[in-house]
Amino acid sequence: MSNTKRKFVESHWLTFAMKGAISVVAGLCLMFAPKGDVSLLTQIVGWTMFGLAFIEIANVVYRKVRSHDWGFPLFLGAIELFVAVALLFTIDPSKSNPDELIWLRIVYLSSYVIFASVVTIAMGFVSFNNATDRFMWVVNGMIGAVIAFMMFGGTNLGAVAHIELFGTYLMVNGMTDLFFGVHSKEELAMLHASRKTAKKGKK
Repeated sequence: MSNTKRKFVESHWLTFAMKGAISVVAGLCLMFAPKGDVSLLTQIVGWTMFGLAFIEIANVVYRKVRSHDWGFPLFLGAIELFVAVALLFTIDPSKSNPDELIWLRIVYLSSYVIFASVVTIAMGFVSFNNATDRFMWVVNGMIGAVIAFMMFGGTNLGAVAHIELFGTYLMVNGMTDLFFGVHSKEELAMLHASRKTAKKGKK
């Protein structure tokens, strides 16, 4: 019997693996990209969020076709798409006050991190019976929450530092997604086996 309550992980395992890979690569890019080019760093974050949103929306289609709950993935994808559009298309460095830009990035990124972290913690408790899985997701969410509060409170750190903090969040979250993507594949196999057994028992 699977140790996972399936509403969360009925998503295809590649959803987690692909989002994890994108997040880890983006986090590394943010760490090693030229520090003086805030515009480049913002573009990296924006397109990363766009990629995550695209995968989540594709996940909605997958879940809908298989008659699984798809409302939450759609909501999460919409949030990620909003952040991507906000960073890529609503901030014009040539027409905005630099201080205003920093505040906008803080609001967009830290709000997303705190939202995603709370969801991750909730999912850890709601979706897993297995202590290891639950611990992994809850700790991931707690680290994200700490990073979000550092971003909110560190207004004197500057734009680059805030984006690097977001890069740290992406790496932590990405590694969790990558690990769980592989583990979820095994969980799905166990679930299908248990469902087949249950169906045979009813006949």
